[in-house]
Amino acid sequence: MSQALGAERSLARRYFEDIFNAGELAVTDEILDPDISFIGPITPEGIDGIDAYKRFARGWYEGFPDRHFELLEEWVDGDRIAALFRITGTHWGEFMGQAATGNTIDVKGMNFFQIGHGKIRSIQVFFNPLHLLEPVGLAKSRNALELGR
Repeated sequence: MSQALGAERSLARRYFEDIFNAGELAVTDEILDPDISFIGPITPEGIDGIDAYKRFARGWYEGFPDRHFELLEEWVDGDRIAALFRITGTHWGEFMGQAATGNTIDVKGMNFFQIGHGKIRSIQVFFNPLHLLEPVGLAKSRNALELGR
C-alpha cells in the first residue's frame, strides 16, 4: 500500500475529525454510502445502513462527550484505506446500556475503509474490545479473565 494525498484520504480524515471529534452527524450523509456496512469488535453482528450507523455514532456522542479520535497513520491503495487510530475519552454518559462510570478509555486500533462512488461503502474495525469495555464496566477485568473468574 502506498501513502497518498487523494480524495480518499480526506474521506477517512473527515470520518474521524468531523463525524466523531466534532460530532457533525450530518457529515455522514456526505461521506457515507446510504447502504454503509460497518463491523467491529463491539458490533460483531454488523451495522447496515446509514440510519443504523447514525444511531451507533450517537451512542459514542452520549457515552463519551469528550471523545477524541486521532488518526495516527493512513495508507491508501486505490479504493481502499487503512487507518491506524487512537480513541481517548471519559465515560460521562450511557454507552451500550451502561451508566456513566467516569472512567477513561485509551484504545488503539485499525479501520479498513472501502470507497465507492466517492463515498465510504464499508468499514471494518479492529481493536482489543477489552480496552474499551473494561473501563466502562461492560467486561470483566483482564486479571479476572486470566484467573477464570
